[in-house]
Amino acid sequence: MKSFIFDPSKEAVSLKRILCVLLFFALLTGCSVTPAVQESSAPPETSESVELLPPVPKTFGLAYVPEYGFNPYQCVCITNRPIFSLVYESLFVLNNSFQPEPVLCDHFSVSESGTSYRITLCEGVSFSDGSRLTASDVVASLEAARDSAFYGSRFAKVTEFSVQDELNLEIQLEQPYENLPLLLDVPIVKAGTQNADRPMGTGPYSFSERVSGLCLQRNPRWWQNTQTPVEYDTIYLTAAQNPTEVRDSFEFGGTSLVCADLNAPNAVGYRCDYELWDEPTTTMVYLGFNLYGSFFDSRDYRAVVTHIIDRESLILSVYRGFGDAAYLPCAPDSPLYDRDLAEHYSYDEEAVERLMKTAGLTPDRNGILLVCSADPTRVELARRLVEMMNKAGMPMELEAVDSETFRSRLESGYYDAFLGEARLSGNFDLTEFFRYGGSLSYGGIGDGDMWQLAEDALENSGNCYDLYRGVMDNAYFCPLLFKSYAVMANRGVIDSLQPAVDCVFHLSGGRSLADASVAYEEMHGEADEEETESTTSKGEEEP
Repeated sequence: MKSFIFDPSKEAVSLKRILCVLLFFALLTGCSVTPAVQESSAPPETSESVELLPPVPKTFGLAYVPEYGFNPYQCVCITNRPIFSLVYESLFVLNNSFQPEPVLCDHFSVSESGTSYRITLCEGVSFSDGSRLTASDVVASLEAARDSAFYGSRFAKVTEFSVQDELNLEIQLEQPYENLPLLLDVPIVKAGTQNADRPMGTGPYSFSERVSGLCLQRNPRWWQNTQTPVEYDTIYLTAAQNPTEVRDSFEFGGTSLVCADLNAPNAVGYRCDYELWDEPTTTMVYLGFNLYGSFFDSRDYRAVVTHIIDRESLILSVYRGFGDAAYLPCAPDSPLYDRDLAEHYSYDEEAVERLMKTAGLTPDRNGILLVCSADPTRVELARRLVEMMNKAGMPMELEAVDSETFRSRLESGYYDAFLGEARLSGNFDLTEFFRYGGSLSYGGIGDGDMWQLAEDALENSGNCYDLYRGVMDNAYFCPLLFKSYAVMANRGVIDSLQPAVDCVFHLSGGRSLADASVAYEEMHGEADEEETESTTSKGEEEP
């Protein structure tokens, strides 16, 4: 048997000779050298296709604006608030369908009168320092929220938060509420830290100081057996002074995810490649009217406006898709929104022509649409609205004024219509529109009957139909859209995300509201009615 000895030098020489010969003939014939083995048109049944995925980054970071801090009751900065959904938890969270999901609440019950709620907390919940969550912590947190500008208006009808025992608290209301859990998506912190710069929470992460700076560290005491949207032991925090620095940190620095209102006055453009999600909000953009002695003092004339406005095209062209068209004063994804009713008030050119003839009005002047000049997106929206109304035969002029003048003109009634924006509560409470002297009652729309309908809708959501129909048939104001925020992440840093209302890192524990409700439980010797979720909140006009 012959033995073969491999000589690398000789093998290399022979290979070089073969390549030279092939190249020589290729140059003579003008042909290219091709592989001897041809690929088949279809892979073998046993082969597997390989998908090339971007490498998973080794670190994860978030940006924050130091000026606004980390107190969840005081901070109004959209950039900072995603951090709260990793550090703090609430009794309930509003998912992207505006339905409450229980988190720290194990179960709840409501009295027969509908004015008293008992909340029982989940057992085994601890703060990041190991201390146990109690009803005293929850009451202290809710009291802090009631005293804050960010959450305060929703608790206007709450008369008392009280501790019953270690795991039970009660909430007393001035009037019956059906959907109180919709208002209880408030961060819960340890009592005594509610006024601190960085209160202590029960979430999967906690604040930590390192030599490299402030960061979030995974909380080893976290009580939930649920996978978090981010799986990093440390989340690095990068300070940024303005939206431009936030954007630069996202594109070139250590920030992996940002949440932004891309239609805000100070918004900046993002130029890199990223994954994108929408975060829903309860912020309504609407057209308000002056009901007395103005261009729109006729109800029939006002009622035409909703059919003139092509909301979908405005959202795409002006709001870059970050919004949901609304024909009722409620977010379209909310269970309170009646889509059949909404169809009666949708964009309809034929209806415009018919109703304009019915109205039979021939204005002797142009109407004035007032808008705040501090918001370029709203100014552009107002300009498009004026174009649509002029095209439909409703002569309008745009008047953009500064914030101070805008508020002054609203209060004095020196306008025919205005473009407004209001952040409502999760139950879409409209009482402040119709309460005389209410924070949203502009243009003389204060109305006792409508206010009562709004109150009835808080007690029983079945009354929302009559309330919304009353708003639209009388054209007290015209809803246009509900805004959404953009959540952008570097590719590969996060597997999946389902942003909820004011909760980017939404953790669904798999429980629904029905899982937490207790029907007919005894409270103070009274038989409780079925589970309910209550609501209340004023809402505020934003300049």
